[in-house]
Amino acid sequence: MLKIAISGSTGRMGLALINAISKDKDFKLIGGVASESNSNIGKDLGEMAGEKRIDVKLSSKLSDLPKVDVLIDFSEAKFSLQSVEYAKNHNTALLLGTTGYQESDLSSIEEASEFIPLLKAPNTSVGIAYLKKVIDLTSDSLSYFDNLQISEKHHKDKKDLPSGTSLDLANFLSERIERESPINIESERTGDLAGEHKIILSNDLERIELSHKALDRSIYAKGALIGAKWLKSKPNGLYSMSDIYS
Repeated sequence: MLKIAISGSTGRMGLALINAISKDKDFKLIGGVASESNSNIGKDLGEMAGEKRIDVKLSSKLSDLPKVDVLIDFSEAKFSLQSVEYAKNHNTALLLGTTGYQESDLSSIEEASEFIPLLKAPNTSVGIAYLKKVIDLTSDSLSYFDNLQISEKHHKDKKDLPSGTSLDLANFLSERIERESPINIESERTGDLAGEHKIILSNDLERIELSHKALDRSIYAKGALIGAKWLKSKPNGLYSMSDIYS
């Protein structure tokens, strides 16, 4: 049984993770952290997510966590850097599902991966990893299209714009084609959308759209648990969700 702690336990993804862990006997939730100002501090994590009581209280300090196998972070970029430092100092595998990092933040993450197994995952769904594999299989034909862009839609409260997933896809594509100009990303924030990403390839005569639509936020939680189980047995290094399915 893999012992898990969640940083960012009260957010959309944190709650989805608590729900997913409660239904999976391969995992045990033994800790959760949120910011000091969070009104849920001290509450039972299970009850907080609408599940049965698990006698694990939400804390405001990473230092309160017991020894865990994998720390999963779905918080905010600034707060998640504390998770990076904590995991490095405590020799704990870390899955980062948080987005919105600055370049200097990425350097800190890469440095930490020299000491621990670290999976950086802007999107933890199996579907996005599969979409990348499709792109890899056809990357030698991408130059046929004159125009390449990404369209994405997310819920109205999502802070990073464009999303970390879109930036990751743009970087993934840029590494596989010869292109001087950056890939255009169109972003929309509305309603309670779990997430939709579309890669559009076109020229004067044709248009191809490769899309992934999350129908429920639980896919990210399930993907994160797949990633956590895979990561635990890996040596120190920086990994992505694509590495799991390579």
